[in-house]
Amino acid sequence: MSAFKLAALRLGFRVGLFRLLQHAVRRRQAVILAFHRFSGSGEGHPQGMPIQTFAEAMEYLTRHYRVVSLRTMTDELGRGVVRPYTVAVTVDDGYREVFTLAAPVLQRYGVPASFFVIGDFVEGRLWPWTDRWAFVFEHAPRARVAFRHRGAIHVLEMREEKNRCHAGEQWLDAAKRLAVAERDELLAAIAEAFGVDIPVAPPGAYRPMTWAQLRALAAEGFDVGAHTRTHPILSRVAPERLRVEINGCREQIERELGLPVRHFAYPNGRREDYTAETVAAVARAGYVAAVTTVAGGNMPSTPSLELRRVVARPEDLARFAGSVSGFDEIRARVKRRALAPAVRGG
Repeated sequence: MSAFKLAALRLGFRVGLFRLLQHAVRRRQAVILAFHRFSGSGEGHPQGMPIQTFAEAMEYLTRHYRVVSLRTMTDELGRGVVRPYTVAVTVDDGYREVFTLAAPVLQRYGVPASFFVIGDFVEGRLWPWTDRWAFVFEHAPRARVAFRHRGAIHVLEMREEKNRCHAGEQWLDAAKRLAVAERDELLAAIAEAFGVDIPVAPPGAYRPMTWAQLRALAAEGFDVGAHTRTHPILSRVAPERLRVEINGCREQIERELGLPVRHFAYPNGRREDYTAETVAAVARAGYVAAVTTVAGGNMPSTPSLELRRVVARPEDLARFAGSVSGFDEIRARVKRRALAPAVRGG
């Protein structure tokens, strides 16, 4: 986000704009927040939400919203109930700093949360491909390289940090649309071109929680949900593999924690990342509810296996307050409407 836009958000936060939006937009919507990475005290990922910002966000939530567990929210939605300003907190993937950094903050503010974990990642069998991708772009030297992939020559240049992050996001977004083999070939080609050796196991900033840590969190009342075994884009997974990913992760968690798993999170979670067949497989697996990353709040009419979430942004408290209030969704709708005449006009 540009400095100008961030300054405008901070001004809106100071003058109470997001509190007004909260009352206008969220009174009849149940909001599920999605977090991923955190940073602080030499732990976590540098691009994760600073743990102090996360603490400020949790204090803000408990002061201005009704914060409940995902189970409470889904039970209420199932009964046709939406109480004003209801919010649930979720954290995806299962990184180590969730246990060391985020969980203590959640406990301090009495915030229940659901942790969606990648089964094989926690078991030490897997380093998720999205993290391997990030590792390559973080460690690539400043250089301009050419590489071949599937018969085509590509040119990629790494410069300052901002360019590096932008390039990584662009190529990652493109890779999500590829078949697994083609995607892995592309990453290998980029890594070779820049001379980056990808470790076999995830290094420090990429480590997962352990089952022992998850058992400790479950004993404290936190919910643990399934996020597949290997974090594939499920719309690109063969039908016979769906059961392995969707049922298998649930079986791993229930075996290790001895607790039933009610909730599922679709990897990546955009509309194009899962299909009707995927949703049917989640239903057959017996999940009570499933969450996407399709932006928005939820009402009783929202399908329980396609619940929407609001992805929490890491910049600062003003950015967070704007996203939870519905500001980002309103801005996106205005932008789409502004562009629609130009699209229709060709």
